[in-house]
Amino acid sequence: MEQLKVKKKDILILNVVAYLGLAFFFLYLQHAYRHHISPFSLVYLKKGLELFWYVALTLGASAILIWRHHRYSIIVYAASIILVGFKVLEGLFIEFNKIIVVALFFYTVISYFLYQLLNYYLSLASINTNYSHQDLFDPLLKKIPCKIRWEDNEVEGNLSNWDFEGCFIKLDEAKTFPTKVTLEVTFQERQFTQEGEVVAETLDLTGVGIRFERKAKELNVFNWTEFMDLAQELGFQPERLR
Repeated sequence: MEQLKVKKKDILILNVVAYLGLAFFFLYLQHAYRHHISPFSLVYLKKGLELFWYVALTLGASAILIWRHHRYSIIVYAASIILVGFKVLEGLFIEFNKIIVVALFFYTVISYFLYQLLNYYLSLASINTNYSHQDLFDPLLKKIPCKIRWEDNEVEGNLSNWDFEGCFIKLDEAKTFPTKVTLEVTFQERQFTQEGEVVAETLDLTGVGIRFERKAKELNVFNWTEFMDLAQELGFQPERLR
């Protein structure tokens, strides 16, 4: 899939990046606790960084990839969390401690919970193109035309991915957008209109991700929810576009 520039970071991304920092602090604290050393000692802090430098490097790389919404974000998150858990477990085999066991349990539960949330977030249509310029054929074999409007401007494109919360659009030409736009989709001889927020774009500006606002349905207007209901009723999925 295409690498994106995400214009608006979700609060979940901020929380996951902060949690990776806390994961290293957890590893540092349990090691200090087992060796009866003050964790607030600058000398020991330096020693801890020297001892667990590869863990810090892994967590730092994971944080950067997650912040950039890289396609391998979920994999490196899982790998870094498992690495920290393994190092803590390794210490328990050397010296068993009930407090560290309880802390490790909560660490595992929270890590798994964040993994599920991150995996769901990274699968949202608004930050997934569902096509690549390396595809054998044209990015969209089946096209669903749409228009993006704001003020007196209008840009045409085609839907490439969608879900109930948003969609991704392949544009006919490179274009930049303001934060707030209105999407109009033509499908099955009907027009579906929904206001949304631009949250991502491809590096070459030929694709844009839109997350929709929750808004009461207007009279005599088909909205995005009705488009989703019709698409599901017809068994139409984004994967069928490729």
